[in-house]
Amino acid sequence: MARFGYTVLGFGSFTSAGGPGVWSNAGQTINTNRYQSVVAGNSSSAIIAGGSSTGNSEIWDGSTWENADDNLSANANSGQGGGTKSDAIFIGGNRASATTVVEIWDDSTWETGSPTTNIFTVGASAAASRTSAWVCGGYTGSGVGDKCETLSGTTWTERNDMTTGRLAMGANSSGGASNAAAMTGKTGGGRSVKNEEYTLSGDAWSTNTDITTALDESPACFGQTSADDVIVSHGENATAPQGNTFEWTGGVWTTGATAIANVRNNYGGGPSGAGITVGGYLESASAYQDDTYIFTRASST
Repeated sequence: MARFGYTVLGFGSFTSAGGPGVWSNAGQTINTNRYQSVVAGNSSSAIIAGGSSTGNSEIWDGSTWENADDNLSANANSGQGGGTKSDAIFIGGNRASATTVVEIWDDSTWETGSPTTNIFTVGASAAASRTSAWVCGGYTGSGVGDKCETLSGTTWTERNDMTTGRLAMGANSSGGASNAAAMTGKTGGGRSVKNEEYTLSGDAWSTNTDITTALDESPACFGQTSADDVIVSHGENATAPQGNTFEWTGGVWTTGATAIANVRNNYGGGPSGAGITVGGYLESASAYQDDTYIFTRASST
C-alpha cells in the first residue's frame, strides 16, 4: 500500500499529504431541510437527492442551490450512491420500506435503473457514474447486512461478502467503484472501528488499520479514487455527535479539524480534498438541517 506524506526529520512523525483539511460553511442553504440524502459531485458542482421524507433533488453550482428539473419517483432516504452532478445514481434505501430500487440521473431526468439483487439501506457506497458503482452492507430489512454488489453498465453482480457486516458506515464517497472502503459503522453488537477494503480485481476484501474512534449514524465520506485516501467525518461517537474528522491516507489515520456543526447522518460527496456535505440532523435542535459544509485539502483524490 502506498504511503503518501512526509516524515519530520528527527522526530519520525507522519503527516498525511496535503492534510489536515479545512472546514468552511458555504453560506448557502438547501431549499428542503433533510438528512440521509445521496450526494453526488464535489464542492463546486453537485446534486443531492432524497432524504428524510422527500424525493426532492437540488443542484449546487458552487455558490447557489436550485431545485433540479426532476425528482426521484418517490420519497426515499438512507440510500447509497454517488457519481457527478450530471451522471449520478441512487441505490436502494427506504421508500416506506427497504428496497432494491435504483434510480439514475442523466443531468436532466431521474429514470429507473437495474435493481440490486440484495437490499441495501444505510450501507457504504462508491460510484463514478450511473453505470459504475459499488455498494455493501447496511440494513437488509431484517438485520445487519454483509452483502456486496458492483454495477457495470446496467448489470449488478454479487461479489464476496464483507468480512464484517455493518450498517450506518461512512456514507457515499468511500473511494473508487473498483477499490473502496467500508469504514466504521455498527455491527449487531455496537459501534465498530473496522476499516475494510474491497478490490474488484480479485473480488477480495482486506483489513486495514482500525479507525481511531468508532462512529455510526452514517458519517460523511470524501474520496473518489481508492480506499487508500478517504476522509470520514461527523457521525456519532460513544458520547454524542461531536464533529469528528479522521483522514485515512496511505495507511495512516490522522485526526483532522473538528467540523463546524455537530450534525449526524449528513452524507458526503466528492474527492478527499474537495468534499461537500449537506443537511443532517442536529440533536440539540431536534431538527433536520439545511446548511452546506465544504472540506478542502491540498491533496485530493
